[in-house]
Formats: sequence, structure tokens, C-alpha cells
Amino acid sequence: MCGRFTFSSNLKDIKKTFAITDITCELSRSYNIAPANEVLAVIQHEGKNRLGKLHWGLVPSWAEDLSGTGKHINARSETVDKKPSFKEAFARRRCIILADGFFEWQKTNNTKQPWYFSLPFGGPFAFAGLWETWTGDKGQKYHSCTLLTTSAGEPVKHVHDRMPIILQPGIVNTWLNPGIHDPDQLKKMLNDGKVTALTGYPVSNKINSPSVDNSALIEPLHELPRKS
Repeated sequence: MCGRFTFSSNLKDIKKTFAITDITCELSRSYNIAPANEVLAVIQHEGKNRLGKLHWGLVPSWAEDLSGTGKHINARSETVDKKPSFKEAFARRRCIILADGFFEWQKTNNTKQPWYFSLPFGGPFAFAGLWETWTGDKGQKYHSCTLLTTSAGEPVKHVHDRMPIILQPGIVNTWLNPGIHDPDQLKKMLNDGKVTALTGYPVSNKINSPSVDNSALIEPLHELPRKS
């Protein structure tokens, strides 16, 4: 499960990496993006990759209200086409969520040690995601998303058994294409097109507080807490 991530890249880099042509929001940077926060996401609209903001935590279009806001932050890629909350979005409303790192927590005795993971040489990347629009009784709209996860590979598996799927840039346009509906094709795309090379290190537990947001959160922790 991915519960926090970062985004601090510049517009030039993400436009080039993900062929973004339409921008509907201002870029916002954060070292502590938490559930229910707005995140930067790209969807394909009329053949163009459009950058905008979605709330992290998918609310299905058929939900009675917004009481589940921030609940569905992750969706398991293995069963995403079977779950009522995700299967329609998986077939027709896919997105990428922009990031440049994410956190996972390693259980150590009675505590959890946070780790930070990123690409070996840094830079922005794309989480595979799904998006939905919920419409209220008075016409109010709430746009939300979830991250797809898979079994953890190196080096994440030594910290946690699950991790978010990061897509290779070359597969992004195909993933975003709303004309592709076949679940087997989409799952193969996720498996064959995911990034596997990551680097990670332990960081301060200050990341546990959503109110803390600065670059010190991703600085390596040089000495791990001693086991009791």
C-alpha cells in the first residue's frame, strides 16, 4: 500500500517526459502528499494529454455521498477488473499520477520505520491510476483517483510486500488511451510496462505528520533506531 508520496519536479521536465499538451492547473509541490489531498494527474482527452488535479482517494460515481473520501487510495492490480469500485474506471477512465518518490513503512518490533523510494537518478515518474467523477444532488462534482499497486519488487520488498505501479514513459500514452477496454491487455500492459529499478533509504518519522512538508523529509536517515 502506498500512503504518502512526493512531487517537486518542474513543468519543463514533466511536459517533456509525458507529452503533456493541455494544462488546466498550477503546478503544486509537496514532500508529504497524503490521502484526500489534491494530486497532479494526467488524463487523455480528445487525443491530448491533459494535466489537472484530482483528489487522492477514489469515490465511485454511484456512491451515495462523499463519506468515503480518502478511503480508496490504492487498488490491487490483480483484482481491479473485478471490484465494483474500480472495474468501470479500469476499463474507461485511466490516468497517471505524477510523483518523484514515495514512502513505505517497515515494521520493526513495535514501531514502523519509513523509507523513501525514487528512481536511481531522480526525476519525475508516473503512477498508474484510475479516476472518477462523483456528482451530487445539487450538481456539485468531485474528481478523484486511486493508485494501482502490485507485489513489491527490489528493493521495496524488504520493507513492504506491496508497492505502487510506476509506468515506463513509453507506455503512458497507451495506458491513457480510453479506447482500450480489454482487461487482459491492460493487465499485461501494467506488468510489462512497469518500472523495476528503484533506490531507497530510511528517512525520519516526521513524515508521519501530514502537517510537516519540507525537503528534510526525504533526507537519508544515517542511523536507524536501535531495536529494543
